[in-house]
Amino acid sequence: MTAVLDSVRRWATAGEDAVKRVLRRARARWRTVDHLGRAYIRYRDQRGDRMAAALTFYGFLSFFPLVALAFAVTGYVVAISPHAREAVAKALDQLLPGLSHRLPVEQIAAAKAGASVFALLGLAWSGLGWIGVWRESLRTIWQGAEGEGNPVVNRLRDLGVLCLLGLVLLASVVLSSTASSTTHAVLGWFGLTDVTGAGIILRLIALAIAVVADGVIFFILFTTLAGTRASWRHLLRGCLFGAIGFEALKIVGALFIAHTMRNPVYASFAVIVGLLVWINLASRFILFAAAWTATRRVILAVDAKPSEEEGKDEDEKDDKDEDDKGKADKDDKDKADKDEKGDAGDS
Repeated sequence: MTAVLDSVRRWATAGEDAVKRVLRRARARWRTVDHLGRAYIRYRDQRGDRMAAALTFYGFLSFFPLVALAFAVTGYVVAISPHAREAVAKALDQLLPGLSHRLPVEQIAAAKAGASVFALLGLAWSGLGWIGVWRESLRTIWQGAEGEGNPVVNRLRDLGVLCLLGLVLLASVVLSSTASSTTHAVLGWFGLTDVTGAGIILRLIALAIAVVADGVIFFILFTTLAGTRASWRHLLRGCLFGAIGFEALKIVGALFIAHTMRNPVYASFAVIVGLLVWINLASRFILFAAAWTATRRVILAVDAKPSEEEGKDEDEKDDKDEDDKGKADKDDKDKADKDEKGDAGDS
């Protein structure tokens, strides 16, 4: 039995070494693979999985208060207009592929009077805390980011970020619905509604709008929470990478969540487990996208430049202090020599 285990261990070690050699060659040959390797190393070294676990905990606690707040803010508009209710439901469906129809959205919307108090209290403890954990996590991924600053200002900034994210999500739903209905009307005018491929056009338009909305969300996170010194132009490629990857993750995540929720072990807790799984997957990918953006060579150079200048200034200051000290020692020595000569003359 021991010989079999040793043989399996040797095969596993040999396989691992072979994979590492292939990856090293790929990184040396292709810059894209090398960049992915740098991003993974940054993600791993900064304990990205553990930060994603913390984000999952805070995200789960703040999810229902945030949903209640969304319905409470829209207030009677949601209760009167079915389109407003549909917009919020579509926004949830964009965030939670395969899960939104299982959530008690109708009950939360109907309880808008009490939901506002519940949501605001929940946001005070977990919603803003969730954004705060995002700030800490993104600043950890971005090594050498600036300090935390004033806690009151940070809370107000977190509230602004939370409102911006909600507005972007709702705006993407409205734009997607408007673009789809407009495209459908135009196709109807030309009698092309039943033409093969018309449905694909509508789906591509909706996908493009979703990618743009995701890109704006990544842009908000990177520019307001990450603490990077890079300009917004340098961050655009990372936002695009995150947006496209997040849409792909939605497709894969929907299949994975559906498989998880069919597991009889979870039974009535399937929705909760599915929500936790999805928040964790999304958190991991967003942190990896942040690591991918932070390890771009142009951003590494921009973030490292101020620290190098500070180090240079400190070196110049040290050199100046040494020169001043040497000059002072020389003056003391000249004064001592002068005093000795004066004493010799007196004698």
